[in-house]
Amino acid sequence: MISRPAPLIPSYGFRGFSHIPTVSVQFNHRHRRMLVPTRARHVARLSSRATTYLRRPQAPVLSCTCGCSKFQPGFSTFQSRPIISQSRTQLGQSGPFGPSRVSRRNCSTRTGEKAEWCTETEEGQAKLLATAKARVEVYRKTISEEPDATDVQAQIARAKVQKELAPLADAWDKYLEMRKSIIDMQPHLNDPDPTLREMFAAEHQDLRSNLDELITSSLPRLLLPPSPTASLPAMMSINAGVGGIESALCTESIARMYIRFAEKKGWKTEEISRVDGTGGKGGGGIRELTIKFEPSPWGGGDESEGANEVYGLLQWEKGVHRVQRIPPNETLGRIHTSTVAVVVLPIYPDTEDAPLVDPKDVKIDVMRARGAGGQHVNRTESAVRLTHIPTGITVSMQDSRSQHQNRAWAWDILRARLSEKKHNEDVEARRASRRSQVKGADRSDKIRTYNFNQDRLTDHRFGFSIIGLQNVLDGDGLEDVITMMKKDLMERRLESLLQGEEDIDY
Repeated sequence: MISRPAPLIPSYGFRGFSHIPTVSVQFNHRHRRMLVPTRARHVARLSSRATTYLRRPQAPVLSCTCGCSKFQPGFSTFQSRPIISQSRTQLGQSGPFGPSRVSRRNCSTRTGEKAEWCTETEEGQAKLLATAKARVEVYRKTISEEPDATDVQAQIARAKVQKELAPLADAWDKYLEMRKSIIDMQPHLNDPDPTLREMFAAEHQDLRSNLDELITSSLPRLLLPPSPTASLPAMMSINAGVGGIESALCTESIARMYIRFAEKKGWKTEEISRVDGTGGKGGGGIRELTIKFEPSPWGGGDESEGANEVYGLLQWEKGVHRVQRIPPNETLGRIHTSTVAVVVLPIYPDTEDAPLVDPKDVKIDVMRARGAGGQHVNRTESAVRLTHIPTGITVSMQDSRSQHQNRAWAWDILRARLSEKKHNEDVEARRASRRSQVKGADRSDKIRTYNFNQDRLTDHRFGFSIIGLQNVLDGDGLEDVITMMKKDLMERRLESLLQGEEDIDY
């Protein structure tokens, strides 16, 4: 520990502080930080000339609403300012030696201009902007370093980072340039000439709109690209669980919810297989139902961004759904609890360049169907069974009276199951390359509760509830539920990138 005398602080005529003695400041070289006594802190607050630097490890703090992020992850350097020229709000309640809450007037962007204002969009997307800035700094540091010619893996990783982050860096530079133009235009909004003032106001409004669009659309898309499986078709299997006939009735209600949701999106739906409840079709619910969802080739009725991401929207529905209600056939008014299991699988394209399944690896068996059907069932071989030899996956189909239709449906289900296997292998490969496992969205327990008595839907994965259960079951409110889950995922992905980790798997 080395003791260094601090310079004498001159008096500025403050009452009670006409003379300020010399204080001793200790510098810890091992931890690279100053150990300042309480008296010295009090002296520094009253000084208009003393400038003190403090280095200490701390978690990332978003100290500015515009996302400039004065504090970076790891060691942060904070330079105190004279309290004579700044208010208590600007310095923060802890003074210059504590975590500061920088005001809008004192934040600055990379270009160094003073940020006199922050838009509402910037204020709401502060974490997004801070993460984008950190990623751009990683990109610029990567391109400035000289690669090791002997390390091939390092060169491959460097090229990958440059390819992924170059578009983000261009968009960030565009954001800073646009923001600087808006700030430079501020004085002209009060021009005495009404014609010029109106012209500058219109141009200012256009720049503000373009800036907000860049923040809400371009930067999130470049910083958090969608999953490659988001736009794929999906195969959904809905199965009744615990609850007997009531579970079958709930399965029918939930299946109706997804079909109506797909109709509003303009998707194409196809019923692959169906097993009705004990009461028959239309009376006893549904025990098992398999539906294929495909995006609309012309966009459908929903023209919003991401409306055709079939698997990207339906993937949140996989898991166990719990239903609490008084069944229609309940005479004593008791609340029954039943469960419905939902499985959602992506369907990868089966192209000539990258075939998902080789027909040579599939064994095809045809046989006579079982069950009701009369002479047609007894005399024709309409049932089809496919066996994928490399994986051992077997698919049987006998729902249709036509062997050709059963064969086509069996191939669709086989492709969906192989797609799920491929997707899981890709996810596991990415996780294996990481240092630690992260929290995923694949949970086998109950994910959602439908409480009819309280008209409430609760999602247990993210801990939120909404009122208006019937609106969700009609397919209208399901979009809001999915939007909440996507927002939560985006925040977790931003937090992961802000901490310097890899993007999480989902």
